Amino acid sequence: MVGASVLIGLVLSVTPAEASPDELRVQAEAAFEAGVQQVATAPDEARQHFVRAARLYDQLRTQGSANAALYCNLGNAYFLANDLPHAILAYRQGLRLAPNDHELRRNLAYAREEVKFPPPGVLGRAPVDHRPPWLPRLPAWALFAALALYSLGCLAAMRWWMVRRGRWLLAAGGALAGAGLLQGALLYEMQEDRQVQRYPLVVIAEDGVLMRRGNGLTYEARYQTTLNRGVEGRLLFQRGNWVQIELSGGEVGWVPRQMDNKTYVLVDEPEPSP
Repeated sequence: MVGASVLIGLVLSVTPAEASPDELRVQAEAAFEAGVQQVATAPDEARQHFVRAARLYDQLRTQGSANAALYCNLGNAYFLANDLPHAILAYRQGLRLAPNDHELRRNLAYAREEVKFPPPGVLGRAPVDHRPPWLPRLPAWALFAALALYSLGCLAAMRWWMVRRGRWLLAAGGALAGAGLLQGALLYEMQEDRQVQRYPLVVIAEDGVLMRRGNGLTYEARYQTTLNRGVEGRLLFQRGNWVQIELSGGEVGWVPRQMDNKTYVLVDEPEPSP
């Protein structure tokens, strides 16, 4: 046990400026494990280990190693470090890559339960996922599958016209129907992706944030209810250090992105290129 603790300490002691992805991953996992070991006995020290793990996982992300598993680990590290806004952002980013990932969905739901909503508890409620539960995220080859089904349907229809046998008509109908379903699902995803790109995800990073009628403290509050850490929305417009956001219920207002060296809103930035 002593040897393991010494090994973890050595791994955590130094982070090379140009560490390779494998080295960063080892150090991040070691920091996370060190935090888990101290959660019950030394929570403050454990939190520092989780902060370090999150920083290392985020460094991996910026180096182009982003994937669903990395975002899940990043979100878990942030959550255990008591950084709820960054945890929710990481889970949402992971689900953008893998919308059907059950662990990411479960962890996001758990994190959302920690968001505090002042009475009456409606403003800023978690957004509803409008994607039908039976509709998985389609892989990249789905477009080629739709084209192949359409081509087979056309060939089967031509064959039916030549021989007038029912099985060719059924085959044509089935292939064309499959192609239509795939095309409809692809169009749905394209529209969804355009909305995400046009209106990026934002997460409130501090408690007690007021939505205002304009981009400044001189503007009146649009709602008297404040927003707390972890509330999610969409970025509509940015002017200086202020952003106009829309919440899941359609409420729109301005909040500061940064002020007095404090971050009030996290914005889902574009992924770094590998």
